[in-house]
Amino acid sequence: MAKISKENLLLLFTVLGVVIGIGLGYSLRDPSQAWSKRHLSYLRFPGDLFVQMLKMLILPMIMSSIITSLASLDSGTAGRLGIVSMTYYTLTTFSAVFLGIVLVTVIKPGKWTTTNVEDLVGHVKTTPCVATAVDTVIDLFKSCFPENLIEATFRSQKVCLKFFNGSTEIPPEIAMTMSPEQRAQFTEVPEKIVSDGMNILGLVVFSVALGIVIGIIGEDGKPMKNFFKSLEACSMKLIGWVIMYSPIGITFLIAAQIVGMKDPGQELHRLMGYVITVILGLLIHAFVIIPLLCVVLARRNPIKFVGGMAQALLTALATSSSSATLPLSIKCCEENNKVDPRVTRFVLPLGATINMDGTALYEAVAAIYISQCVGNDLSLGEVILVSLTATLASIGAAGIPQAGIVTMIMVLIAIGLPTNLFILIFPVDFMLDRLRTTVNVHGDSIATAVIERLCEDQLQKGGHHHDTNDQGYSMLSTNASPDPKRITIGNNCENSHML
Repeated sequence: MAKISKENLLLLFTVLGVVIGIGLGYSLRDPSQAWSKRHLSYLRFPGDLFVQMLKMLILPMIMSSIITSLASLDSGTAGRLGIVSMTYYTLTTFSAVFLGIVLVTVIKPGKWTTTNVEDLVGHVKTTPCVATAVDTVIDLFKSCFPENLIEATFRSQKVCLKFFNGSTEIPPEIAMTMSPEQRAQFTEVPEKIVSDGMNILGLVVFSVALGIVIGIIGEDGKPMKNFFKSLEACSMKLIGWVIMYSPIGITFLIAAQIVGMKDPGQELHRLMGYVITVILGLLIHAFVIIPLLCVVLARRNPIKFVGGMAQALLTALATSSSSATLPLSIKCCEENNKVDPRVTRFVLPLGATINMDGTALYEAVAAIYISQCVGNDLSLGEVILVSLTATLASIGAAGIPQAGIVTMIMVLIAIGLPTNLFILIFPVDFMLDRLRTTVNVHGDSIATAVIERLCEDQLQKGGHHHDTNDQGYSMLSTNASPDPKRITIGNNCENSHML
């Protein structure tokens, strides 16, 4: 109860910060005389500190969280259950991201009205890059495997094509508007472009690989596993402190945004389009895609199953916390929906760590929406990068309130947009946070039925399940005592849930 109260208190202060920021912005705003960029930067200063502190902690947070989560999935711990769970979770998360990308691309909420963001973040500079589809795919794979891991923490690379008419270079802005036939008339020279900013995709792929290897090598990997587990705990604590400062930072970021706006009415219209797009995506995923999987793969009635999860879903909506909801999720799955406890006690804690369908959909929609707001149309390669980064980032999401902000910043870094642009969507984030958390819990619960069905043979070979203890540890074998490695997973997951 103390934890839930603390989270609600933070939510209250965050909402209060939004309200105060709106009031402060309107009281300082003078439609007859625009503020200078220097004065706006002074007003924005406390908010800029908040953004920079979050950026500082992204690297240790995401690497330690992913490595710690995956290091627990060694072959002796979960076997087929772990493989099936990981595969199912990855596919559902990708489907959520794909759905979000389709909706935001078709609806184009960022184009509903023009929004002045230059006074908020300065002029959004994007370097035009002409590249073929093959070059884009090759760059994507190269980004997954950076040649220098240290360099990947602050620099990224891509290949752009430059065109020359003799010795005169054709400006990229002009080259982008030319047809392939027109470009063929000029000399084409590929050039590696190095830009500041983390290679998020490369770091995440390395973390996934290292986490799997640590789990496979068993005892020899324990020192590394303990190191990253400690680093994860420290990172979570630090991020928790930073998030406590968020109401202050958000107040001044929103105030600066309103002061710099030309027409606040258009801003409300723009946010309405964004909210509609996100909610539509969450509804389609929760009421069409996930129930369809329940019918086809689990052969169960999704309406009846969701009815049995009502208490857990309402708790998720009220608390916006997967970790606070986990005990209820286990109880509802086992008592109301009669799912094998050997499945629920493993799948639900794991899912609360890595299966973030609602969050991944939100990140994909938000990133493309922000890009639309600033007039930066994403290329096919950048859209693919958004989908991969949103999926992988949700695996290492922190167990803190509004952790979507942290992973949202990661996606913005990956596509080269200023990180403080997240303030364009923050005024409504606290509301969407509750909805996407509910979708996350809903997806985890349906996953237990699907995975129980897919692993039915293995569960029957293991005999009837034993009673589980009060702490919620799994007993996937027929041994009298619980697997100590399984206990490590249970504890680990309960301390690293995404909200």
